[in-house]
Amino acid sequence: MVRHLVLILFLAFSATLLSRAEGEVVVLTDTPVAEFTLPDGSVIKNAFVWRRSSEGLMIVHDDGQYFLNYALLPPDWRAAYLGESAVVEEPEPEHKLYETYDPYVLMPILEKVPGLTETGRTFVLRKGADEEAEKQALALGILQSLLAGDVDDVKRLMLIVEEKELNIESVQRDALFVECGTCDGTGRREVTCAVCGGTGKCPKCNGTGRLDSATGKTTTHCTKCRGTGVCPECGGEGSKSTVCPVCHGRGKLLEKRYCEIKRDYYVHTINQSASPDIPVSVTHSDRDRILAALKNLPELERGAARFYASEAYTGGVDTNLLVACTMYSMLQGKMEDAVRFYMTIEAHYGEGNVLDIKKYLNTCDVCDGTGVILKDCRTCNGTGKCPRCGGDGELDSEFLDRTTPCTTCRGTGKCTACNGVGKIKIRCGNCEGTGRDFEKDRAQIRLEIEVVALNRFYLDQK
Repeated sequence: MVRHLVLILFLAFSATLLSRAEGEVVVLTDTPVAEFTLPDGSVIKNAFVWRRSSEGLMIVHDDGQYFLNYALLPPDWRAAYLGESAVVEEPEPEHKLYETYDPYVLMPILEKVPGLTETGRTFVLRKGADEEAEKQALALGILQSLLAGDVDDVKRLMLIVEEKELNIESVQRDALFVECGTCDGTGRREVTCAVCGGTGKCPKCNGTGRLDSATGKTTTHCTKCRGTGVCPECGGEGSKSTVCPVCHGRGKLLEKRYCEIKRDYYVHTINQSASPDIPVSVTHSDRDRILAALKNLPELERGAARFYASEAYTGGVDTNLLVACTMYSMLQGKMEDAVRFYMTIEAHYGEGNVLDIKKYLNTCDVCDGTGVILKDCRTCNGTGKCPRCGGDGELDSEFLDRTTPCTTCRGTGKCTACNGVGKIKIRCGNCEGTGRDFEKDRAQIRLEIEVVALNRFYLDQK
């Protein structure tokens, strides 16, 4: 009996060595094996399978017990123990990548979009995508190109949208551009003539058209103005029309704030569509500005501001955050930030669905809701008449017994600064040109309510 057992162990050991030499995996059974090499390279003696489970094998050997976990085995070991059909497949990557279809060459543009994931890019450009995905890709490409100043890409993509007759509200020209306030949309700006200092007279002869000779006994024609006495630089008008340096003659300015908010909206929407199981916070795209607002709230729990700006926060109370930041910014007079927060709310949740801003604004008493105040024109002192010709439209000639058209108003007799109205419009300082006055008491109450909600959520997460 002992001889038979020794022979069996010897044959099993020989088979183990032979299979090892051929690179095959030895399947351990309930029959003892003299020496058995584990996946980590260690050797155990007189090993056999004592118990099987769905997770692995319990092996007994000379030095004790060892649990062989199927999940930790190399693929060939799993195949040997479980069979080829039972091999656990490698899990798919967390972010699925799609086969792309990019006829409009959008990928190089979308690769520059901050916050857009690789899965999001491939998702929106995937083969078989519907028209909505095409609109999102084109809109995001246009907004990114506008913000990057890539004019050629903007023109090309806008033409694609127009020729395909795609109705994309976010990239309508009226929404993307606003009238230049420096030139009032004209693209030109009147500046005081640097040569004559606004007098319209030749600086060399002081408008006389004559210069004293070297001896001082006679006069000669002024060579600078050729005897006209008129400033040769501005033609006697005292000012020059130049291309507006702010809008470069376009009369329009890019509404950068709008473009950034809409771009962030598309990034959030696309990322969520591509990976719906991964929570993405709306407020993360503007976390620095949100953190700056939250950290100054005296009633907010300590550490809450940092939590809401961190990756640990996944977007549970985004609306409360945005409303709180809007109210706080308005109470602090930071209207630029307040408008930005409110535009973010509108972009993601629709106008009036989360915050009805009209409830907190009344008609401004100073400008009666117009956003502008009328003041007397300083150039004509409120008369509306050209200060050079007194409203006549003509000037007496210094050398001829006749009159000539006034070169400042070009014969109209109207003040060029106010176009003859006598009044000029300036932005109301009380309402910052919005036409609305802020109702502080109501906003303070709303802010306190939102802070309570933020504190409750933060404490629940701790």
